Amino acid sequence: MKPLDKVAEAYYGGMGDQFSRKTRDRIHWICSKVEGETVLDIGCSQGIAELILAREGKKAVGIDIEESVIVYANEALQNQSDSVKRNVKYFASSVFDYESNQKFDTVILTEVMEHFTSSSSLLNKVKSFLTDNGTIVITVPFGINDYFDHKKTYYMLNLLEELEPYFEVREIKFLGKWIGVVGRNVADPSGCSALITRESINRLEEAFYTIERSTVDELNGKVKLIDQMKDKAYESREKLTSIQKENEKLLATIARLETENKKLKQQNEPIKSMDSNVRNESHQGFWSHKKEVEELEKTIEVKNKELLSRLESEEQTLKKYKESIFDYNQLEAKYANVTKKYNLLSNAKLGRLTLKYWKFKKRIPENF
Repeated sequence: MKPLDKVAEAYYGGMGDQFSRKTRDRIHWICSKVEGETVLDIGCSQGIAELILAREGKKAVGIDIEESVIVYANEALQNQSDSVKRNVKYFASSVFDYESNQKFDTVILTEVMEHFTSSSSLLNKVKSFLTDNGTIVITVPFGINDYFDHKKTYYMLNLLEELEPYFEVREIKFLGKWIGVVGRNVADPSGCSALITRESINRLEEAFYTIERSTVDELNGKVKLIDQMKDKAYESREKLTSIQKENEKLLATIARLETENKKLKQQNEPIKSMDSNVRNESHQGFWSHKKEVEELEKTIEVKNKELLSRLESEEQTLKKYKESIFDYNQLEAKYANVTKKYNLLSNAKLGRLTLKYWKFKKRIPENF
């Protein structure tokens, strides 16, 4: 199975702006050459031409041997208006299997002939679909195209030689890397050989120039890219050489460190032995003194409890002492107040009489 032909996607810009522009120019030229009301598109791919023609009121049938592109075309058709849907039909069929009682005003044969080693059977079949004086629109790749399924290369002269036994050639159009021909289905095309004029030769040379210019530009771009890749390769080699030198230094350092490590291991063996002995002695000493340590811990715990008890007792005594001092100060203040009142009373006549009365009543001591 050949790779999916994505003409519709290219037309709508899905394969890059430049390729899209060339595809649109080619499709629009093909559609502009259609005459009459009915059209058969052989090798219709994703069916973009049928949609364009149906929008202009023509009835279009598209056939393609690849079922996948017909599935795509039918899905795209569902998004169109009712009038377009009525005017378009798609069929998954080869040109030789497709049968129709209808004759078409125009047959489109785009990028099909190059897939045949001999075009006679194809052109005879195509001719059978056309009305008398019907129009045929053909495009093929112009010049070398190394697509794996292409059986031949077309230039202007060999294309005309294949078409002239079947159709009257009315127009030749160079479309970049494609060549287009418009012909008519006449009763006797043998007397209608296309006249190779100076103008047609000039257009042929212009087409060659366009292709050569594009090829030279591509080659120059690739040469420039190769030069850039060479520069990068040189830089990479320089970096690789530098890395290799650094790697050699690292390997030498690793070897030296391994030697030193081996020596250190040898020197470490006696130390390991001594450390083992010390560990054993320490282990034995630990267990021998563990009991003494536990007894000391118990003694310390008892002493701590005694100290805490004494501290608590002294705290209680200190608290009571503070309370006694507070009570004494209170009494002393009261005594001072009473003494002051007594002195005031004893210095006044009425006060002295009052004191004598209270002493008489024994409410206060005689010696107060």
